Amino acid sequence: MRSFHKDMKKLLLYYGFLIYLSGAPILCSAQATQDQLRRIRSSVIEKIDGKEFYIHTILRGQTLYMISKAYGVEINDIIRENPKVKEGIKADQKIRIPIPGKKTEIPEEKPEIPTHVKDSADKASLPENAPTISDSLLQISTPCGKDSKSKKNTYNVALMLPLYLDNADHLNVENPEPDILETFISFKFLPFYEGFRIALDSLEKTGLKVVLWVYDVDKDTVKTQQLLRKPEMKLMDLIIGLLYHRNFLMVADFARKNKINIVNPISERSDIVTGNPLVFKVKPAKSQLNHQVAEYLADVDHDAQVLIVRNGKYSDPGAVDQLKKACLEQKLNVQVVDGQDALMTRMSKEKENWIVAFTDNTTYALEFTRQLYRFRNDYKISLIGLPFWSNLEGLETDYLVGLKTHMVVPYFTDYENTEVKKFVQRYQLIYHADPSPLAFDGYDVAIYFLSALKNYGKNIRPCLDELKIPLLQTQYDYHYSKNNGSENLHWEIYKYENYKLLKAN
Repeated sequence: MRSFHKDMKKLLLYYGFLIYLSGAPILCSAQATQDQLRRIRSSVIEKIDGKEFYIHTILRGQTLYMISKAYGVEINDIIRENPKVKEGIKADQKIRIPIPGKKTEIPEEKPEIPTHVKDSADKASLPENAPTISDSLLQISTPCGKDSKSKKNTYNVALMLPLYLDNADHLNVENPEPDILETFISFKFLPFYEGFRIALDSLEKTGLKVVLWVYDVDKDTVKTQQLLRKPEMKLMDLIIGLLYHRNFLMVADFARKNKINIVNPISERSDIVTGNPLVFKVKPAKSQLNHQVAEYLADVDHDAQVLIVRNGKYSDPGAVDQLKKACLEQKLNVQVVDGQDALMTRMSKEKENWIVAFTDNTTYALEFTRQLYRFRNDYKISLIGLPFWSNLEGLETDYLVGLKTHMVVPYFTDYENTEVKKFVQRYQLIYHADPSPLAFDGYDVAIYFLSALKNYGKNIRPCLDELKIPLLQTQYDYHYSKNNGSENLHWEIYKYENYKLLKAN
């Protein structure tokens, strides 16, 4: 059973109308035949850095899954050559598609009945033969949570999103503008809800009963106060809020006073857990990144040499010393060097050289990898780019592969993972689009915290150490101190290996 904020029904009705009117092809329907997929291939071929690529111009309604099938390549291969598509694709965007070494036949898709989004009161129903999430993602058996008073037959869950529903009245559903789904503010956070719905549908099949209340909470703090006065708010067992900072603090204070667990999936600020034991922060703080890297190095190659390159232009000079301290705590052989010339004098011929370079400047990263690449055959080199090299544009894939580069990120989606493939297919069947990172976030948050409710009841905080449940993008590692909330400390590390992006930790 589910109950939704009444305006949510209006927004999703618009959303379903726009998808229906767009005429986008349904990839997993019976119409997605070999011939149709082959026809979307580009005839434009360019040689870039000695390799040949198809240059594909994305058309409205196409998805990465569709494009990968058309060309006979893996989605991961497309992402590797076009890192920006991790954040989503747009019409008229040009991407390069690697040409397979051998001709790959496009398999026939099995006929499946697509499900249109009509109304938020409807279930995210699926065709009978749609792929389902494995039971391993949904079943947990732990001794924690024996307090019967903490458990309920049905849980009330509030999902708060900045949907700007007042703006939805301005949508022209009869003649929608071409870029409406990409630019309209009301759709920005909707993928989180969509991923959340898929997870909730799966969990309900295991016996979980949830009444879900969806609320539009934007920057207006007065409206937030009015929402918190609604009588049903005190009945909530869990609040999940993608909220602006001031609004989150208001809702978190309400949750503390009324003994309601509250989850923040997007904030990087550690101070949101201070003084409130009922807050659960999902996104790991940057301050924890250095500890994760040091632990990883100690685990994979404790005898290696770690060389941290100090970059005078990096915006956070203290990060170098913090990483060095974390490495020393792991008893690693670590040195700090100033610049690349000093680095070359410290490189070892016998041991693996784990080189950690801090920068937030693309030009510096390009030059650094180019110069280091020249010595890949003279030394054993593994490069770690911090803090967010994955966001830097234009880095040469050959250099990253040759230097065995590692990236550290809050989340990593492995599109070759079986469960990820199942989720992508379910999402496409229901919403006729590729899931964005927010959709994966919504799914993981729902699977984790709703599973916690199901297994432990409202008293979930002391049980999270035992909640080892596989997620799609990451794993949660929650820690808390007395009188404060719980903070996820886990960072994902992935690496370039044989021109693939692979999870490393």
